[in-house]
Amino acid sequence: MFHRSIKLIAGLIGLATAGLSQQAAGVAGAAVIAARQASLDMSSITLRSMSDAIKAGREPSSQGYAAAVLAKWAKALPEMFPQGTGKGDTSASTQALATIWLDQAGFRRAAANYADATARLAALAASNDTAGFTRQLEEVNQACGSCHGSYKEGAQGPPKK
Repeated sequence: MFHRSIKLIAGLIGLATAGLSQQAAGVAGAAVIAARQASLDMSSITLRSMSDAIKAGREPSSQGYAAAVLAKWAKALPEMFPQGTGKGDTSASTQALATIWLDQAGFRRAAANYADATARLAALAASNDTAGFTRQLEEVNQACGSCHGSYKEGAQGPPKK
């Protein structure tokens, strides 16, 4: 069941990311917002699933695929915020702050920190380093929180509806 969920998440992230390349061809801003929200939610679910698996005594190598998918997603994340997808730009609700577009360098730095943290997580899963993987899960969570603290309205976690 867990592997099937991770495969579904990976597929949906891939579809969402692929769809963004069509932004110039006319993908509506509301669709981009929906894709990034779903992808961010799946990212959160993946991180939680890996943490739960480690707490349950599973080896980090069993989380290799999930960690690699999270690292792949992290590389795509900055492109999920094209111009025209902020608050008020579409009818879609978003918690993305205007700071993303006003401070592109800072946002890209925060996204790069997240990408680096997830890449290290994937490497630790591949090496089956339990202590390192467990610590790195917290580093990834902190990278999420750091970015959300500056660039997301509201608390870290799923959007408030």
